[in-house]
Amino acid sequence: MPRFEDRLWSELVERHGAVLAEQPVLARAAPRRVRRGPLAAAALALALGLAALVIALGRGGGTSAYAVVSNPDGTITVTIAELAGVQPANERLEELGVPARIPPTRSDCPTTRADLHPAHLTPEQSRESFEAVGGNGRYSIRIDPQAIPPGDTLLLRAYEEPSGPIAMRALVIEGPAPACLAPDHGQTGPGGG
Repeated sequence: MPRFEDRLWSELVERHGAVLAEQPVLARAAPRRVRRGPLAAAALALALGLAALVIALGRGGGTSAYAVVSNPDGTITVTIAELAGVQPANERLEELGVPARIPPTRSDCPTTRADLHPAHLTPEQSRESFEAVGGNGRYSIRIDPQAIPPGDTLLLRAYEEPSGPIAMRALVIEGPAPACLAPDHGQTGPGGG
């Protein structure tokens, strides 16, 4: 036994020897060895999983101004937290091959909502395919890219609500998205939609 254990045992016998003598002596168990292999493997797997998540968010999740996330069911969730995130979100949607765009809102833009031609959707391509979700002061749109008719575009309009968060609306239009949109009545600010 190491010195500390020797001293501890001697002190224990000295102070409580009479009690120890009355009690039956239990066989001393062999020191237990901790198997570090499975524990180390689990820790390594957790670290690798977290690293993969960080890399995935860095590549596809975006910055705090926006997030474009591919979901396991094939849908895409788009979140705009700041109007500055519109352009990088559009770039990410283009990388993913999703026919959806968020045109910036500019007061000098000649294209208005009235100039847009809504696409004709079948019941399978209905509004449920472009579900708005929200929480914690953030709004998102969950997109099913398969529900966008070929040649058409899902137009997402991002705009700042009076209470502060960025809200979004979805509309499937015929053809490509315009380069910009004029603000709707009551909308202000560059970059929104």
